[in-house]
Amino acid sequence: MEKVNVALIGCGGMGASLIRAAKGVELAAVTCVADPQVERARKLAEELGCDYCADSEDVISRDDVDAVFVAAPNFLHAPMTIRAAQAGKHVFCEKPMALSTQDARQMVEAAERAGVKLMVGQVLRYIAPYVYMWDLVRSGELGEPFCMQTTRIGGSWKDTPYAGGWREQADKCGGPLFEFSAHEIDFMRTVLGSNVKRVYGSLGHYIAEGIDYEDTAYVLMEFENGGKGCLLAGHSAILGTYEGKIFLTEGTIYYDNKTKLVTYMKKGDQPVEVPYDKTSEGYEDGVQREVREFIEAVANDTPVTIPGTEGLQNTMVAEAAHLSNERGTPVDLPL
Repeated sequence: MEKVNVALIGCGGMGASLIRAAKGVELAAVTCVADPQVERARKLAEELGCDYCADSEDVISRDDVDAVFVAAPNFLHAPMTIRAAQAGKHVFCEKPMALSTQDARQMVEAAERAGVKLMVGQVLRYIAPYVYMWDLVRSGELGEPFCMQTTRIGGSWKDTPYAGGWREQADKCGGPLFEFSAHEIDFMRTVLGSNVKRVYGSLGHYIAEGIDYEDTAYVLMEFENGGKGCLLAGHSAILGTYEGKIFLTEGTIYYDNKTKLVTYMKKGDQPVEVPYDKTSEGYEDGVQREVREFIEAVANDTPVTIPGTEGLQNTMVAEAAHLSNERGTPVDLPL
């Protein structure tokens, strides 16, 4: 079987992780990496033994590129993905897929028109402890999930390596519901097993410095199958936390990134505590898995495992939360 020639657009931390994972896939050959910060692209290219350039168009127009990883800043995901699809390249787009439902829908349509594959990097489905919890839910041991609550909140980008960059600007980043809680929205949809039909969002900016968007976002979600979801995300916590709860008909699951424990209990049994490091046993590295699955789908001409339509649904929820906050009423989906 011929190898898939892959290239990277955006050589930051996530992009570098993706292309390094591709280097480890037998069916892949890394052709080129691109970044406006040419020195960053050069260093990564030397590590991988491939070409480098500054302009994404130079990658997209190459005849020896079959598929591209788009890991540029959020606001560039849509135009770069659409342009790559139009050039006949398969695309793996890092989350968030886009900053608007319209852009995400256009990305899906562009890939469909071009007959290329589009996959979105919703890697939370594949990394511990989340993949462990999802498998526990899918086992049926604890019954059917009907409700989920997640809190992911910390401080601002100030005094981090990202201070002063595009992540502090709403039109480039999208805010917490796009920049990082695209993961939590996706994981809720995955666990509860259906799309969201109604969203209520309440957003505010209280203390975070350096950003021009909300630092606190509460989002309530009603799912098509009757499930309920509640998300708290943002940058307004002096003492941050990342934890959640999954409620099922025969049991409950708690997880907490501070204690590094997944705790679950089946009706009539005693609680079971599983350290995070134990939840990764037997699972492939999440980034490696998503990259491998994308390359195998291209090589074998099979459907991708996290298609663009999934990223579209996550984008729709985040946008609906903003619309709900503006209007002061719940917003029905689809937009």
